[in-house]
Order: sequence, then structure tokens, then C-alpha cells
Amino acid sequence: MIFFFSIFVWIMLSPSMKLENFIFAVISASVSWVVGKKVIPKGNAAGAVKVILTNIPIAVIQAFKMLFTVQLFSTSEITSPENRIEEFGKIVSITLTPKELVVLKEESKLIIHEVKKE
Repeated sequence: MIFFFSIFVWIMLSPSMKLENFIFAVISASVSWVVGKKVIPKGNAAGAVKVILTNIPIAVIQAFKMLFTVQLFSTSEITSPENRIEEFGKIVSITLTPKELVVLKEESKLIIHEVKKE
């Protein structure tokens, strides 16, 4: 996926469709594919993106509710997912909402600061 995306971006940004540009696009895409295999952890990236995108409307609604209510602050813990990609999606989806913020990770738990109605 990274390989084809890299080629597509390179060809779209190249000033002409010469053979040299295509060869350089293949070389740079190959390098990004090799580096991506080593650096990017395996996991369900589509699931993480889905979790993040489904929480955007919730975040907007919570932000408007916070404008009109008195707030209290609290702390809670949840179990952290085993997979790094799923953990990233969970952290971003929690932090995206204005009522919750992931502060840190201790062992296999995520520490969350929350804002609740009085």
C-alpha cells in the first residue's frame, strides 16, 4: 500500500512523465516501503481510523455541552489494548473528546483525566 501510494504521489508531483521520473519514483517508493515495514507496527489501521472518525461527532456535541454546564474533574483508568495501532486509535479517540484526556500509560492501563457535570 505504501509503495503504490508513494509512486502515485511522486508521479502526481513530478513536472513531466519522463522515464527518469518514473524510475526515480519506483526507487523512492521502494525505499519508503522498506523503511515503512521496519518502522510502522502491524495492526488494524483501518479500525483505528474508524474509531477516531466515529468519535468526531461525539467530541463536537461534548464541546457544546461543556459551554453551558458547570464541570467537575476526575481521574479514571482503562485497560490499554495490546496492539500498538489499536492503542493509538484508542488514545486519539479519547483525547479527541473535550471531556477526556489520556494523561499517561502505566503498565497496561491508560490514565484518563475527565470532566464531568456537577
